[in-house]
Amino acid sequence: MNVAILYNPRPPRDAGDVEDAFEECDGPETVAAIGDALAAIGARAQPVPADRTFPAALERGGFDVVFNIAEGTGRRCREAVPAAICEFLGLPYTGSDPLTLAVTLDKWMARRIVSPEVDVAGAALLQGADDERALAALRYPVIVKPNDEGSSIGIRRESRCVDAAAAVERCRWLRQRYACPILVETFLPGMEVTAAVRGNGATATLVGLMEIAPADDRGKEFVYGLEAKRDFARQVRYHVPPRLASSQLDRIASLALTAYRLLGCRDIARIDFRLDAAGTPHFIECNPLPGLNPESSDIVILARAASADPALAYRGLVQGILRDAALRHGLGLPS
Repeated sequence: MNVAILYNPRPPRDAGDVEDAFEECDGPETVAAIGDALAAIGARAQPVPADRTFPAALERGGFDVVFNIAEGTGRRCREAVPAAICEFLGLPYTGSDPLTLAVTLDKWMARRIVSPEVDVAGAALLQGADDERALAALRYPVIVKPNDEGSSIGIRRESRCVDAAAAVERCRWLRQRYACPILVETFLPGMEVTAAVRGNGATATLVGLMEIAPADDRGKEFVYGLEAKRDFARQVRYHVPPRLASSQLDRIASLALTAYRLLGCRDIARIDFRLDAAGTPHFIECNPLPGLNPESSDIVILARAASADPALAYRGLVQGILRDAALRHGLGLPS
């Protein structure tokens, strides 16, 4: 089986770029790790950068399937474009389709799709008009973030705002740097939990749940933003399973599968929740293109901790994505 690993390489940052402009892009270590995992089941993997030339590269490459981790370029529809081009070329690919990739990157749209089946926190979408009135109507504290970014782009410790004045200032800061619509959500004081789901349709299953906690005693004020993710070994503690009662774990698992279904996810996704003061889980976002860095990505950390054989967990995760996609497309896998 010939596999194209379609990805956006991380370019050097120019002086005018914001600090996290290319946070979603993948480094060579991720592409190499995916290739090694696929080679272990006999697949021949070739990296294909998702630049302007990639449609031609896919068309002439003789590929049987595309392993899609490309984030695309642009704003709210960027993740959908590489998958849409694969469909245009008639090439099978891993992961969700263009519709799911578009609506999940737009956090406001994703919230509207999963609710009311899955609870969401109070929020407002700000696009520059009448911001102060919308902010005044929210319960504080809030978290202020770009509506259509991933990998904690635009999210810092200061994104948690205790009043409307601080939120107005944070919105101004985001607009100056990212020129984006802004999502402002009530910041819930409970635990942050991420769920990994894989598979398709009725056979979709939970890989596991992971609590994301601060290494220090910040507790309710902890923001899992850029600073924490880049320094996760010192600043973050991951608990698999989360330190919750079994009934709460079962509830989050059920909600994760519901959100996965409602959003139309395929093959793999990571779904984030935050608990309120009463312990009720609320949907935060869904990432159907979860990072696959072999050391630092949340879904990899979760899969390794949930596995009976952590040393083989990464290979199992990557190979599982390809196997689920191949089954969905009716493709045979290497023996």
